[in-house]
Amino acid sequence: MGDMTARATPLDTRTAEELVRPRASLVRSTGLSIVFSALPIAVAVVWSAVPTGLWLVVAAVVLVLTAAVLVAYLRLRSSYIAVHPDRVTIRGVLSGTHTFARSRVHELVLVTRHGVSADRTSRDVVALDTAGEAMFRIRGDVWGEAGVDRLVDRLDVRTSRVAKAMSAREFQRRWPRLRAWYEQPVAMVLVGGAAVLTVGGLLVAETVGLARK
Repeated sequence: MGDMTARATPLDTRTAEELVRPRASLVRSTGLSIVFSALPIAVAVVWSAVPTGLWLVVAAVVLVLTAAVLVAYLRLRSSYIAVHPDRVTIRGVLSGTHTFARSRVHELVLVTRHGVSADRTSRDVVALDTAGEAMFRIRGDVWGEAGVDRLVDRLDVRTSRVAKAMSAREFQRRWPRLRAWYEQPVAMVLVGGAAVLTVGGLLVAETVGLARK
């Protein structure tokens, strides 16, 4: 990940020349989704498992998943990118806190990235060092368009733009070192497998309950 130094502390934000937080709408929509979707579903799943006699097991699984979701949400609220005179600190949503020497940020590359649908795009920024190696990435869908503009202005280095929009796969092929841990194939398999096992276990519990009636 480029010129990475020791982990930063929360006090770093007090002396930052520029501080960017995740989009307010992202934080708000995530919180509302947890309160009005995830929690009611969790309660319904546990309640439906009571007749099966396995509700304690189901409740334990639901509590673990709920705790993981809440931790991710709190992490989202506390994430930031801070630009200091001598360094750039990034506290990611699902990654650790990393610090990069600002003097090594030689160029910024603006990239328009799209997902499955080419109509839905976001703007990313890739920071390169003097050797052209990728140092870090700023995702527009997390930090917002205004946040991207503020960071680009504050870093004030040579900026170029990729003319053609990239898919997520194309982006990862061009800058494989910037792929987050949850974008790794192994992580996707593990997360997908865990989801399948969880849903499968809940379905088995429900089926057993119906058979006993």
